[in-house]
Amino acid sequence: MPRPRVPIPPNVEDEVLFLADHTCCICTTRFKDVQIHHIDGDHSNNGLDNLAVVCLDCHSRLTGRRGLGRAYTCGEVRRYKRNWEARVRATRGAHQSITGQRQKQLVSQIDLIVCEILACEKDAVRAAQLLDVLYELNLWRGSRQITGSIVEGLGHLAIMTGLGSRLSGKVAETLWQVCWHFVGPDRVSMDKDGLALVLKCIDALGDLAKFNCMGGHGRKAATVIAERLENFFGVGLWYAKRKIVNAVAKNCEEAARECYAQGRVDFRPGLTSLRRSVRKMRRELIKERPTWRHQIRRLERFLIS
Repeated sequence: MPRPRVPIPPNVEDEVLFLADHTCCICTTRFKDVQIHHIDGDHSNNGLDNLAVVCLDCHSRLTGRRGLGRAYTCGEVRRYKRNWEARVRATRGAHQSITGQRQKQLVSQIDLIVCEILACEKDAVRAAQLLDVLYELNLWRGSRQITGSIVEGLGHLAIMTGLGSRLSGKVAETLWQVCWHFVGPDRVSMDKDGLALVLKCIDALGDLAKFNCMGGHGRKAATVIAERLENFFGVGLWYAKRKIVNAVAKNCEEAARECYAQGRVDFRPGLTSLRRSVRKMRRELIKERPTWRHQIRRLERFLIS
């Protein structure tokens, strides 16, 4: 039985439309009427990664019968979405170069924002708003120095066990958003600095997973964190970067160990979420990189442990 349709929250609709510049991510033709499409077909899944802006013409090709023609796959739509959103971000930031002095000021502001998040950890609404500010800073003023400072700040937040379920999930989302622009090597290259950024985000996400499992902050946060690790695993497959795949596997293993206490499972939602995600990663790995035997065996050992 299909899951019931859940209305998309207005703030999520606004974010999805803004990221796509209110433009279809497939044909990228401006000023056409658009709709928001659930990529996986599950109308109860209103996560940002599952929502794509499409025009009426392209939407009919996604949901209607195509006869003998090949329909768009979910993975194909996700790539269109990420590629278009990356192009929008690049266009918005094209004329926003800032001086070295201004960058130093922004880095100082980032440190203050992180400190304020830590100081108001019991005010989840305010802390979430401040995390949105960090994301907007990266979106509009991102540079190697500023993005590095944001990721470092998110890393500090990841190891704070008092964040709670809602903010743990929000930090996980923000860590993934920092790397949204890696939509595939055919569109965006990944140099050494880019690889270092991805690995740093994965380690911060791994710390978040470990402390969330240790503190037992809830099923929802555990699921969001595991799914963001899946996203980074997909980046590793697209770019054929074993270091990324290995980093995700390592952090999953370390987080799973924190789900146990005195030889028994102490935080089952965390372990269940990690295993579900690792099963998906293993299937994708076998499909996309069947010659990566060491990585396949590593994930298999995780699932039988």
